[in-house]
Amino acid sequence: MEIPTLDKFPKKVLAGIDVQRAFIVSRLIVAAERVQVFRALHGKRMKAAAIRRALKIHDFYRDTFLNSLVSLGLLHKKGNTYWNSRFAEKYFIDERSIYWTRQYSKECVQAYEALTVLEKALASGRTSASIRGVKKPRYTERMKRDRREAEDFTQMLFHFHQDDAEALAKYLNLSRHRTLLDVGGGSGVMSIALARRNPNLRACVLDLAAVCKIAAGNIRRAGLSKRIRTLAGDIRRKLPAGYDVIMFCDVGMVSRQLLQNAYASLPPRGLLVLVDRYLSEDRTQPPDRVVAQFVGSSFPQATWSEMVAAVEARGFQAVKAGRVHRDLWCITGTKPAMGFE
Repeated sequence: MEIPTLDKFPKKVLAGIDVQRAFIVSRLIVAAERVQVFRALHGKRMKAAAIRRALKIHDFYRDTFLNSLVSLGLLHKKGNTYWNSRFAEKYFIDERSIYWTRQYSKECVQAYEALTVLEKALASGRTSASIRGVKKPRYTERMKRDRREAEDFTQMLFHFHQDDAEALAKYLNLSRHRTLLDVGGGSGVMSIALARRNPNLRACVLDLAAVCKIAAGNIRRAGLSKRIRTLAGDIRRKLPAGYDVIMFCDVGMVSRQLLQNAYASLPPRGLLVLVDRYLSEDRTQPPDRVVAQFVGSSFPQATWSEMVAAVEARGFQAVKAGRVHRDLWCITGTKPAMGFE
């Protein structure tokens, strides 16, 4: 799935955008996603008054808002009638799910709010949440409390990680392995791709109960319910035994305790797999991971070589790291036949 970055916009639009305008433009696009302009106009044309009623846009801003989207090449206009441009249909409909629209656009708004106090954060060392007096519950608590957010967040990642999952399945050879524990496996997207690639592989997605229910639906629709199951649990506790592969994918920096738990649960010659978008060696790439701390991310950040060292320190052998797809890395290590504690 191609990301609709500003470099995809028409040159005549980009030529008139500076830093300030870029901020405004990006915020307009997020607002369009939040009120679901492109979905309302999908495959049809609507008059401005009808759009106002459908999306509850106030008359004072209605025409200015719609015309701004026309100026960006996202909408077309004839008289008082609007419709999606081919660009909007491709990037905001064909390559986006409703979960992306609801969850990702909401996270964008939260990021904008966090960045309003960036200068104060830089001067004080405090988080944006503490400066603004906002109490942000942990991810696990939000998923437990709000089923809608659990679904939106999980399914957003399911659609977003399709390409990553296919790339991982091609990169990671599990033909000699039989059972996989996908720790924090979320939507099940990685387990589904790996199971399709390896017909003899059975997998288990370990995650929160609310997330497991959503993953089970994805697994069922993929026709893999007989080979992939879900297990509700806390990934920070002792991991279940009986799996010859344990994978941590997109769960942030894997702590020393998690590595210890995986080592203890794996059999001799069992395989550890870490998959994530780790920082480059100079800690300058990928940009969104570098700046994540400014917008409220609580995940510790690590370079791929730091994670390799952590895996080796725990006692895993034949540790390897490789780039899977774009900035996605895979680190593997094998538990020795005679492990040490």
